[in-house]
Amino acid sequence: MFETQVRVPLSFSHRLEGFGSESQKVHEHTWDVAVTLATAALDQRGASVDFVGLKKDLAELLEPYQGKLLNDCEAFSNMQPTAEHIAIWVAENLVKTYPGLIRAVTVGTGEEWARFILEGS
Repeated sequence: MFETQVRVPLSFSHRLEGFGSESQKVHEHTWDVAVTLATAALDQRGASVDFVGLKKDLAELLEPYQGKLLNDCEAFSNMQPTAEHIAIWVAENLVKTYPGLIRAVTVGTGEEWARFILEGS
């Protein structure tokens, strides 16, 4: 089994309810969004996945949200834009392009992060 991971930074602002007064104020972050794929075999090139293509797909997914207040974005209108919810949202959107390959999505910094692990992975 091979695991492949790409990371793309997401710079955004958000506000969160229920995490204390500082989190309720609009504040900014730059978090890494990492997508991990798992494959059982290598392709004809000897690679498990096309890194460039995966990174491009992730960057294109995140681009509309760069520099935005996530609370005001339709994608997050029914949920708090926590690291956990961002990870789920990324997984749900990329699974269409990479069916059966996404193992996990990790969102955060080197010290603080949340990982959504897809069932069956």
